[in-house]
Amino acid sequence: MKIFRTSFYFLLFTFTLSRAQTLEGTTGLFLIPTAEMQNDKQVTIGTNYVHKSLISFGGYKLDAFTPFISINFLPFVEISGKITRVKRLINDTQGIGDRTISLRIRLLNENNSIPSITIGLHDLAGIYGGPEAVRNNALYIVLSKHILLKNNNNLDFGLHAGYGLDRIKAQHHNFVGLFGGVSLKLFHTLEIMGEYDGKYSNTGIRVHLFDRFSILGGLLQLKHFSGGAAFSFVL
Repeated sequence: MKIFRTSFYFLLFTFTLSRAQTLEGTTGLFLIPTAEMQNDKQVTIGTNYVHKSLISFGGYKLDAFTPFISINFLPFVEISGKITRVKRLINDTQGIGDRTISLRIRLLNENNSIPSITIGLHDLAGIYGGPEAVRNNALYIVLSKHILLKNNNNLDFGLHAGYGLDRIKAQHHNFVGLFGGVSLKLFHTLEIMGEYDGKYSNTGIRVHLFDRFSILGGLLQLKHFSGGAAFSFVL
């Protein structure tokens, strides 16, 4: 844990400070999704260290590592897969871990006068296994609008707002009710984020490196460190 934090802060201040993945492995801010989409045929692979407050698979008692893969096989469709592996499980009965499949579809592209609009469903496959199999559900619609504060996208301010439902029976729901956040991206490399996930406020920082790597770090509930890294490429 100390090594991870040290590496994160080193990279943050060493490099001169694209859209990227959240702790959920989907496109968004720190935890909440946005209406943004990755490039067509883009693949993103990564892993996160997530505080136990989000991990129903461990009974909210154990932190977890969550490797993920996200694919945009159409300009308006994103599908992601995530595995949750909790730490220090006394009886190793988790097998491969808890698996989550997420689907996002963009309904409207952003332009000068209107925001982009995206709908999303998390834990798609688990729905068919009943509420005991649905550990990380989210069902939402979200809007995003960007304002360029300087030419050449050097300063990009983003506004994001959404609404989520908890109609699907599950052990844990994310983004219930109103949620939203703001982002400020500086020179394509540093992104500062603040958000409300429907229950708590979170804050995060993302660093983009060489248009392929991203490093994410922040505080859930403004007190619990979580973060990770991802690598992207286009098929």
